[in-house]
Amino acid sequence: MGTLWKIAFRNTIRHKRRTIITAVVMMAGISIFIVFDSMLAGMDRMAVDNMSDYSLSSLKLRTPAYVDDISATPLDKSLPDPSGALAALAAKGITGTPRLRFVASVSNYKDVFPVIADGVDPASDPKVFKVSSALASGSWLGPETPKAVVMGAVLAQELGLKVGDSVLVSAQTVDDVTNADEYLVAGLVQTPDPTVNEGGLFMAIDEARSLLSAPAGFATEIDAALPRAGSLNAAIAQGDRTAASLKTLLPGLRLDPIGYLAQGYLSVRETKSKYSFVLILIVLFIAGVGIVNTILMSVYSRIREIGVLRAYGMTPREISRLFTLEGLALGLFGSVLGVVLGALFDLYMVVKGISIEAFSSAMGSLPLGGVIYGVWNPGTMAFGFLFGLIVALVASRIPARQAAKLEPTSALRFQ
Repeated sequence: MGTLWKIAFRNTIRHKRRTIITAVVMMAGISIFIVFDSMLAGMDRMAVDNMSDYSLSSLKLRTPAYVDDISATPLDKSLPDPSGALAALAAKGITGTPRLRFVASVSNYKDVFPVIADGVDPASDPKVFKVSSALASGSWLGPETPKAVVMGAVLAQELGLKVGDSVLVSAQTVDDVTNADEYLVAGLVQTPDPTVNEGGLFMAIDEARSLLSAPAGFATEIDAALPRAGSLNAAIAQGDRTAASLKTLLPGLRLDPIGYLAQGYLSVRETKSKYSFVLILIVLFIAGVGIVNTILMSVYSRIREIGVLRAYGMTPREISRLFTLEGLALGLFGSVLGVVLGALFDLYMVVKGISIEAFSSAMGSLPLGGVIYGVWNPGTMAFGFLFGLIVALVASRIPARQAAKLEPTSALRFQ
């Protein structure tokens, strides 16, 4: 086998042009696969992190009845003991904040827009969500801005409002009576989450209780923040574990981690992963055709050499193995280059990232914005390397069998 490897590598190096062309195709396919997978993983991490930071949170506590009727945002199915739930989270070292979600209408006295409004605790909400740090203008809610709201920048633009203007907010109270009040626009937020920009309306939770005629301490959900995990899969697993560990402390409540809250996006993520595999299959199939062509040309250009090798006692199996090893050497060369090039691009993406601000308008409703950072995934690199070798091995078998079928006498007389 050692002699065959030496001959195979010698022949691979000898036909430099064919070797380089085939290896470059394989290198391109594997490196594109690695970079594409890293970018998709980075997009997934950014999207889920943005949902956690600006709208969903890492862990959400609600009543089962509320979740069953979630589309109606029902006020009559609120939390029975919000302060007790917050205390249970604090005992576990988890930061939580209450929110009061309700259906509202916001008006500039000319146009009316329906929104899902949030009553938030101005002090604790920034410890769970990053909405307060995404102010495009104005200020966050606080004691210095009574009877004020913070709006999504796109929503405010649609209504022709700016910081300092007055806005009318109306909603159904807990007694099913319509109530309305005037508020000052204290700030406008521009976040990576389009749902917040286009329909976000925030007011102090005490102001929301007053508007809804709700009692003190009233809240529809508790949102919690968990420590940042090293990867998206780790973050999902962390949320699942935390929710499971809190069930005994919070009986009667439903605890939904980010893996459940973002399940719609995560299901799309699986589809995108399949497309990345289709990409490498297509490119490596092209590389496989190149390997078949390269080895066949090698066979037909060395027919007399094959005859000499057979005359010296090489068996058809050894001839076949020789050309198979040549194809494997091509695959090894291309796979190594592909992994190295892909790893270098991946490293750049992990450290520097790629800004997508110029493409933010094309992202639609996806919660993406800013800089996408790649995800270092050795498993993807190993898969690309092994897949390249397997493609090369399979592709080289056809011409290798052709070479093994040549009769030594016919090969020696070949001109």
